[in-house]
Amino acid sequence: MFSPREFSRPAVRRAWIAALLGPLPEQRFEELTRELFAWQMARVPAFRRLCAGHGVTPDTLRSWREIPAMPQVLFKRATLYAHGERTPGAVYETSGTTTGEPGRQRLLSTDIYEAVCVAGARRIGLFADAPELHFIASPPRLAPHSSLSAMFGFWNRAAEAGRGKFWMGAADFALLRDRLVTARCPVALAGTAFGFVHFLDFLGERRLALPRGSWLLETGGFKGRSREIPKPELYAALTRTFGVADRAIWNEYGMSELSSQAYARGHAGLHQTPPWARVLIVDPATGREVAPGREGLVRWIDLANVDSVLALQTLDRAVRTATGFRLLGRLPRTEPRGCSLGADDLLATR
Repeated sequence: MFSPREFSRPAVRRAWIAALLGPLPEQRFEELTRELFAWQMARVPAFRRLCAGHGVTPDTLRSWREIPAMPQVLFKRATLYAHGERTPGAVYETSGTTTGEPGRQRLLSTDIYEAVCVAGARRIGLFADAPELHFIASPPRLAPHSSLSAMFGFWNRAAEAGRGKFWMGAADFALLRDRLVTARCPVALAGTAFGFVHFLDFLGERRLALPRGSWLLETGGFKGRSREIPKPELYAALTRTFGVADRAIWNEYGMSELSSQAYARGHAGLHQTPPWARVLIVDPATGREVAPGREGLVRWIDLANVDSVLALQTLDRAVRTATGFRLLGRLPRTEPRGCSLGADDLLATR
């Protein structure tokens, strides 16, 4: 039986961060995945039952692709936490717009989450020009259970320009407009898609030509809203209003239940994961990976998700390509048919 390291120890977590941010050829990724899988299976009861139901153990696992993925809905109904009775350092909650019940991601510490959030953004060059940062979001101190606010706070702390400003929606839009009008250096404006729609509505026909080198980043966020704008239409409105090219607009695809993010550039861009994470596109009926060009559901393997489960099955639809994946929307039902164990089975105590 493989004996993994103890991930509750600060020194071990620092070493894990160094491993994730260092060179990660496929063999090394496989080794780290097996180690984390063994540790979590021994400590997260629902994950252990899921793996037992699929007949997968650390001794029988042949590839990271065979790790059973925890249905995302279980974060709403179970405590998926690998540290027993130890008090989490942070608890992030989902919106709960689908069922009225939020999912919860418990982190022993935000150290790993912060490290990969910043490293992932730097990998795609978001801080390269040291832009002036603006976030259409609540600051972390006012939204302690928001993983998005936490991520923006990590970015703000790490960026060379620093001193980023959080703008809390309509009450601040006039101030944000005036700040952008007077900007002389590159500007970065980040927020949810719905937040951008509100800001565009506030501006009306007003144009704010941002300085050369500026960029925008939207994180999705229409789920459960009464108004939704197709992505090409939203990006066209953003390019027209802010005077930036389509390729200067990024989408960040992440979720409270994960620690890593995937990024796409422009309205038709493909999402790419960082080296410490993988995405499989699987058939919702069989759970098997689909061929390139075929549609399926997004399944994450996230080596930064140390404190809960590394394998997550979402209900997000996507098309697999040779170089990434293209998000399509959300599956309109509660659980993929290919999951051999239902939520009640995974929650049972035995």
